[in-house]
Amino acid sequence: MRKSILMLLGMIVSLMTWSCTSNAKSDQPAGGFDNVLGVKVPKIEAFVRVTSDEGADVFKSASANSPWLVIWLSEDEEEGEVQVDVTWSDEEVPSECTAEKSVEYAGETLLLLGEEGDFWKVNIYKNYAPDLEVGYIRRSDAEVVKFEPLTADMVKAPNQWKLSPTIVKTEGKYAGLVMDIGSDEAWGEEWIDVGVLVDGMIVSPESSVVTLRRDDELKEIECVFDKENGNVLLRYPESMMMDDEDGFGYWFDPAKLTDKQIGQMLKLLSQKEKSERVRCECRIPMGDDSRKTFYLKY
Repeated sequence: MRKSILMLLGMIVSLMTWSCTSNAKSDQPAGGFDNVLGVKVPKIEAFVRVTSDEGADVFKSASANSPWLVIWLSEDEEEGEVQVDVTWSDEEVPSECTAEKSVEYAGETLLLLGEEGDFWKVNIYKNYAPDLEVGYIRRSDAEVVKFEPLTADMVKAPNQWKLSPTIVKTEGKYAGLVMDIGSDEAWGEEWIDVGVLVDGMIVSPESSVVTLRRDDELKEIECVFDKENGNVLLRYPESMMMDDEDGFGYWFDPAKLTDKQIGQMLKLLSQKEKSERVRCECRIPMGDDSRKTFYLKY
């Protein structure tokens, strides 16, 4: 009897040890991180993936007789630039522009907003067409796919589609804060998209962007509010660059920011004009770790 009790106690201790060890290895709390930015988090349930080889026509309402989405191009010969825009077929397109029906191609995923009869109601927002938010596609042209929660480890892992690093604070006052480095080499610009990992998604207001500028004459970072442009500017010395161990030596390293410096940065961000949109990123399994970024109005 005594031997059985001792064996039972040993099993309980082993289970407790395993449980504690598992929690210690977890990249985030079991219940997820707190919303340290206090941003409004949209409720996301599913996406639809276009399955039709011909793509999916996009309609203005839940009817194949309603206006369809049109994409048109105009070229500025002096600037050497091509302007892209979209509109509905019942709206006027400039005569000098090339216009054609716009479709969502096979494999494209769209945020599902609802269903009406034989149509899916979806989010069709594009950066180049900020005035269009909602469209309809035939249910026969797409299938529903569920998104899977992102974890801190997934967010920090190297991504073949993104060369710059993403940092997630996993402990301390700002646990759950996401700092995503972005750049535009053509314009020589670098910035941080500041968001939060909550409910299995990265949620980041469009206004939560910090401009970065390297200044080797500095010994410590300087974070200021640029009143002229309404932006937050963070100047940093070479010592704030990433170590070259992970091949990220070219980039500013947000992991080197102290809680005090992060607090100052967030305080300055709160002075910016608030955006009406939030950028979200989640994971849609497609045989690999595929990310989906989409934008929603508050």
